[in-house]
Amino acid sequence: MTLKQKLKRKNKVPALLCALFMPLAFALNARAAQPLPQDMHEWAVRSIDLVFRENYRQAEEEARKIVRAYPDHPAGYFFLAAVAEAWMHRFQSTRREAEFYRFCDQAIERAERILAANPRDDWARFFLGGADGYKGTYEARHERYITAFRFGWKGVSVFLRMASDGSTIPDINFGIGTYEYWRSALTRMLWWMPGVPDNRASGIQKLRDVMANGLYTRTAAGMVLIDIFMNENRPQDALNLSDRLAQQHPRALVFQWGRAAALHGLNRHEEAVTVYGQILAKVEADANNTFFNSVQARMGLARSLAALGKNAEALEHITAMNNYNLTRDIRKRLDSVFSEANTLRRRLERAS
Repeated sequence: MTLKQKLKRKNKVPALLCALFMPLAFALNARAAQPLPQDMHEWAVRSIDLVFRENYRQAEEEARKIVRAYPDHPAGYFFLAAVAEAWMHRFQSTRREAEFYRFCDQAIERAERILAANPRDDWARFFLGGADGYKGTYEARHERYITAFRFGWKGVSVFLRMASDGSTIPDINFGIGTYEYWRSALTRMLWWMPGVPDNRASGIQKLRDVMANGLYTRTAAGMVLIDIFMNENRPQDALNLSDRLAQQHPRALVFQWGRAAALHGLNRHEEAVTVYGQILAKVEADANNTFFNSVQARMGLARSLAALGKNAEALEHITAMNNYNLTRDIRKRLDSVFSEANTLRRRLERAS
């Protein structure tokens, strides 16, 4: 399986791996950042919490409170972009793409105005780097890799400069930790890049620190760690973290995906079938269903059912996958999934 195929199968290209070839620099002297205004902070925290409750409408309203109170600050627009991106990720839809980019650009524009007057304003730099990082994440999810690399490079470079300058905003380590891990993990698969240091453990530790100390990216750091643990063949760690975050955010489907994948990785296939079945029931009821999630859930079911020797049931889900009316874009993004399904179908039919 090629690197591109592995990334497509996961459908998770980390926000900051786009800066794969950029060297790291570390801080010698810490410089404390001034906190954000208390009301802004509270609205931001509530917006994030509501995103993980999948209450996107109210999450957006909390972010708009920041915009109304602080129209010249990038924070409100950044969190509006975060809500739009989370909605699109949850439903695997492009419907909010235009407003997502508008919010990112508004955050960048306001951050640049602040930085023109005060180049060392850490929060302006944070939201500037974060907005470009969001763009990179979104572009990569849709396999637009040239623009993904460009935006990702811009975003992660801001966080690395902040670290070099001694910023004490803990959330910059979300980006840096993700970058450190995936740069090391991916270059291990590239035989033509010898001598790259293995910073996987350092990246994982930074993400753990963000989960403990981050202001706005604690839960997002957990999401990234679940994928990392699966990539590291540590399904028990992935399951433990998925269960922990699912208890905190029971409505967040993302942690059920992590739990199902971890159970499959642990060969607990009966339990995996149960969780994938619950996911399928939920996404099939979505008003905004693009059927991307439906296909992924059925593929998960087919894998686990096949592992249990329930070939007929596995084949039923593979057949159902092919009956969805998918857009060209969704079908393209699922090419590797359908390829896997066809391979599994042939194997199961030979075994019948």
